Amino acid sequence: MKYPRFLIFAIFSVILTFAAGTSFAQSTDRDNPTPLNSSEVSGVFGDHQQDGNKEIFYSFTAGPGELTITFDIKRRSRDDGMAGVSFELLQRNGSSSAPLICCEGVQTGDGGTGREVASVKLVRRQAVILHITNASNGGGTFNVRLTGGATSFEAPATGGYGVGNDNNEPERGYRGNDRIDVPTSGTLHIKMKNGTTQDINLNRVSSISVRP
Repeated sequence: MKYPRFLIFAIFSVILTFAAGTSFAQSTDRDNPTPLNSSEVSGVFGDHQQDGNKEIFYSFTAGPGELTITFDIKRRSRDDGMAGVSFELLQRNGSSSAPLICCEGVQTGDGGTGREVASVKLVRRQAVILHITNASNGGGTFNVRLTGGATSFEAPATGGYGVGNDNNEPERGYRGNDRIDVPTSGTLHIKMKNGTTQDINLNRVSSISVRP
């Protein structure tokens, strides 16, 4: 399959994003959560005593199938003592009265890191909200990875081509009136004019955007 030149440049942009680590804005508004455009998101959480119960909200679409959330945290410094956050998965309206995943928490151990894994079986496709709250002393950073559950994410605001992630169904994006279908698996082999080559694992590509 022959790929347009602008698509190749866009995929390189995605590779750089993966190399640097994906980070998004952190919305504190339950009614206006930050839409995710990747299956992985990183951020920061504050100190409970200094910042209170700071809340963060992210939205994405998932289901049907089993959705797994892997939540890793790292303490800001060894002097901060134990640090932790709590998280839950809410319905589209953000109500905590009937959460899909409730009252999960993760704390750092002696090494300054911690991990918690939670799963839920979704019977239908639906919009959901990931709700994160800093829960204990000491701030730090977090990394959340979403797997399974036929997850899909919004394309970047600049516009672009969405592709499926892992075993998910593909999404398709548009540029003008032309539609380009991007495979969700396999390896894209690119040969540059200077003779160098680059292999891209399409399973790791969550979205493609074109920038002038």
